[in-house]
Amino acid sequence: MLKGSKPLDPKRLPKELIKKDRHDSFSDENITSQYIGKMFDDLRRDHKILLKTRLGWKWRNIKGAWHDLRYRRRNRRVWRKTLNEIRPWDGFHGLLTVMQTHLRDYIELQQNHSHTAIEERDRYVASAKETLELLKRMQEPDDYYHRLKEAVDARYPDYKSLITHYKNGGSSQSGDFVAQGNGWVGQEAGKDPREGYFEFVGGKFIIAKSPDKAETDRLLAQLHQYHEDTEAAFRQAQAESDADFARLAELLREHLYSWWD
Repeated sequence: MLKGSKPLDPKRLPKELIKKDRHDSFSDENITSQYIGKMFDDLRRDHKILLKTRLGWKWRNIKGAWHDLRYRRRNRRVWRKTLNEIRPWDGFHGLLTVMQTHLRDYIELQQNHSHTAIEERDRYVASAKETLELLKRMQEPDDYYHRLKEAVDARYPDYKSLITHYKNGGSSQSGDFVAQGNGWVGQEAGKDPREGYFEFVGGKFIIAKSPDKAETDRLLAQLHQYHEDTEAAFRQAQAESDADFARLAELLREHLYSWWD
């Protein structure tokens, strides 16, 4: 996709650009000469350039330098927080932070100062806002899963983990367990995990006889369903993340070259 021209909004154009006589000056009656060549070729031939033209160029350079100075000061204000936050090791997080700041800046420009026709301007702003929302979600990829996992957890008991401390100072946690009587019903983590009714005997966590096997079986069935729902939440989170990546690609393909004024 290549860049193209945009329809303009007459209400936001400088008055000198919409004066009728500006267009009339290019009528057939005002032609002085014609030739085949490239624009400004005549300036390469020892063509005498009027002093007024030279002064106009110098004044344009001065105005350009002042414009650059104004934007340097403005950018320090707009980008200060972003520049203070990003780090070289941030990777994608830093890149998405920069993209979000730039899109917010672009949206403000379009809404307040763009010369593009209002229908086109609104379309570009809407696409930039949608992209901004996508980038916010993508910046914290774990949130796709955490949000769904929290909804799953809310439907089940508050499962606990077996916490183990070691002589070297290390520790670990394993499995999901819920209280039943004086013990715990649940399943360990890892390969070939034990599951059932557990009690602490002599400081060791061991399988024991359940005081109510029907209740233990019910709690284990509930735990299995919890694990299935958790896995489903992970798959859904992956699908939502993939969909956001695909949508971002669509938006960039369609609008990246259009986000200019």
